[in-house]
Amino acid sequence: MTTDRLPDLEGTTLSGRPASFPRDLPEAGLVLIIGFTHEARHDVGAWKTALAAGGIPFLSLPTAAMDTDAGAMESVARAMRAHVPGTVWDQVVQIHRGGEALKQRFGWQADVFAKLVRVTGGGKVEARHDAGPFAEAALRAFLG
Repeated sequence: MTTDRLPDLEGTTLSGRPASFPRDLPEAGLVLIIGFTHEARHDVGAWKTALAAGGIPFLSLPTAAMDTDAGAMESVARAMRAHVPGTVWDQVVQIHRGGEALKQRFGWQADVFAKLVRVTGGGKVEARHDAGPFAEAALRAFLG
């Protein structure tokens, strides 16, 4: 099983725009911060803060652990829009298809920790972090 490419993912930004990865990744690539559970939000937030402080482009991907349709995630999107500034709604993409493939591809569990992948515009995985919570040492190791 290969872990060097991002599987196909489908989602919707908090602003309502459909997104498909790797197709919609910017050519320069970026970091994807993936959270499978509501409890992962604190770790996701710590990573987002650190990456933003370093000027590192990222997307936050709250991800359904099992594939569903976009409408099934609308109540969560409404709740998120109430807490996330509108200026960053396009940086948050709720993934409704592909979460199972992500877990299988990388051997992940839906837990309280963020999972990070640094990807190229074509979806090639350049780095991963999936071993525990945010820490400065983990950030340095991930950024290499």
